Amino acid sequence: MKTLYSGDENMIKFNPTKNKYPQGALKNNDNFYFEVFIKDDFYFNDFKIIIKNEFTGEVISKSLEFKEKAKENYSAYHVTFEPFNTGLYFYHFEVHFDSFYVYLKNDKLDSKLVNSKDELPDWQLTVYDKNFTTPDWYKGSIMYQIFPDRFKRSDKYTAKIAKNENVRIRHENWNSVPHSSITHENYGAKDFLMGNLLGIEEEKEYFKKLNIESIYLNPIVESPENHRYSTSDYFNVDPYFGTNEQFEKFCKDFKDDNIRIILDGVFSHTGSDSIYFNRYNNYDSIGAYNSQNSPYYSWFNFINFPNEYHSWWGFDNLPTVIKENKEYSDFINNMDSGVVNFWQKLGIAGWRLDVADEFPDEFLDRIRKSTKYYDKDALIIGEVWEDATNKISYNTRRRYFLGNQLDSVMNYPWKNAIINFVKNKNAEDFTHEILKLVENYPRPALDAVMNLLGSHDTERVLAMLAFDNPEDVPVHERPTYKMSNEQYAKAKELLKYASFIQFTLPGVPCIYYGDEIGMYGFRDPYNRLGFTHNDKDEDLLNHYIELSNFRNENKDDFITNFKFIYTNNKCVAYRRNNILCVVNLDSKAHFIENFSGDKLFGNNEVYSTPFGTVVPPKSYIAMKIK
Repeated sequence: MKTLYSGDENMIKFNPTKNKYPQGALKNNDNFYFEVFIKDDFYFNDFKIIIKNEFTGEVISKSLEFKEKAKENYSAYHVTFEPFNTGLYFYHFEVHFDSFYVYLKNDKLDSKLVNSKDELPDWQLTVYDKNFTTPDWYKGSIMYQIFPDRFKRSDKYTAKIAKNENVRIRHENWNSVPHSSITHENYGAKDFLMGNLLGIEEEKEYFKKLNIESIYLNPIVESPENHRYSTSDYFNVDPYFGTNEQFEKFCKDFKDDNIRIILDGVFSHTGSDSIYFNRYNNYDSIGAYNSQNSPYYSWFNFINFPNEYHSWWGFDNLPTVIKENKEYSDFINNMDSGVVNFWQKLGIAGWRLDVADEFPDEFLDRIRKSTKYYDKDALIIGEVWEDATNKISYNTRRRYFLGNQLDSVMNYPWKNAIINFVKNKNAEDFTHEILKLVENYPRPALDAVMNLLGSHDTERVLAMLAFDNPEDVPVHERPTYKMSNEQYAKAKELLKYASFIQFTLPGVPCIYYGDEIGMYGFRDPYNRLGFTHNDKDEDLLNHYIELSNFRNENKDDFITNFKFIYTNNKCVAYRRNNILCVVNLDSKAHFIENFSGDKLFGNNEVYSTPFGTVVPPKSYIAMKIK
């Protein structure tokens, strides 16, 4: 095969975010076309697009046609298509010469000519169901995540005795350092700070100050462990939190103030100490561990009954369930009596699905049908750590966002992109990472994606910003680690930039409890300390309040429409409808040509001229475009 000659690199221009119409993911009733710009002195015999349907294997090949002369000695070529079926597609171009051909492939969304088809990836084309919608109430809003044991303990509620009380450890002191494998042998997450539902409700005015419209609660169901991911009883609130009746009132009281409650759905495994498994005989049931004649036996996969069984990541306190089992699927998803609808009838507005990757497609299909059956406006968020449109799990290409499964996912790719940008100041890498999802995600999902900077599964954001790598901190130092004043000041300053980006990108920003007041810590359990009600960083909190006020006052501008205007060195600018957002991490000013307006929010002033706007160094600024 011919080696490409020098100069080929700039002969052809294509980027799907600029040269595919419509841009972004397509509906299955969209006509669409591609436009490629080719230098006039680049001679070829044929120029083809090759599109492969990832689910069926079908390959479509079609030649581009000359459209018109363009500027700078380029000509435009195009190819048009009628609507595609719902699915995931990948494409590249072939450039044919007399006796050979080369490939035009995806080089960070831009194009590059290569000799080998495998040298660079293809571009992605997502085609989703035209009827796919996501809840309007969620779009443009702000979310808050709470780890319930660690937010607030109200003295107005006295915790009841649990069935597995003998293994639980109650901390008297709210400020106690949680137990961990670092400090305690045979650690089992069985120590509790005793946060409860009434404690959360007592802070309702605090949430209103932050303009919160939904609260995502980590699991609240009965469980012997403080994280509650080891479910003991799917139909009861843990007695340390409150009662089902209190939870129903809790949901209603919050909804009356326009705050909706999202629950954590843990359906991939149960707890070994549960009604369903009952390894320790704490429940009046015949669990799967007790007898092969148990009504729950078929839910689980025993290797050697009763002591060897499949469990989540090898943790024997978390026996995995067989999601394909009809009885189990009915138990969770029955439209009248299932677990999903039970909690929706108590007043929740939706679900965050724990380890969504571990559910087969058919199970997720049923969850959506069940959830939307009771409440068509209910929200379904999946725990997916990668691009949800092209995820492969258990050797299966997933279809989360094609219209019949998830509404949203926890947006870890953007979390990483934001943190890397404010730490390393590489605007080009940041722009690329953002545009990948903007191109791949259906519009309804993009407007609803859960934008986080930290969670119960990661180091707190301040820890990630303070260190090159938090994992480098010696393990024995982590339980009581105190940042120096210099470390904290640096991390806090970066957090202000990061939160500004988080609040202005497409999707819904989610504050992990305590991030807004300066809490920091390493991975579980040090990212789950008790909320420091009497030790808040008021300056940081005021930043979050002002940031949330700005977003709330301009809510409509943060639904749909996103476009990068400027990417240069350490500075980016992007447009959200009538608002221009600029993040300049550079030590020098940048000029944003053709855009001027009035500042709405930020840490600096801008200088608008008839020709554009001067953005000072070290600035994050949002302005109303004139």
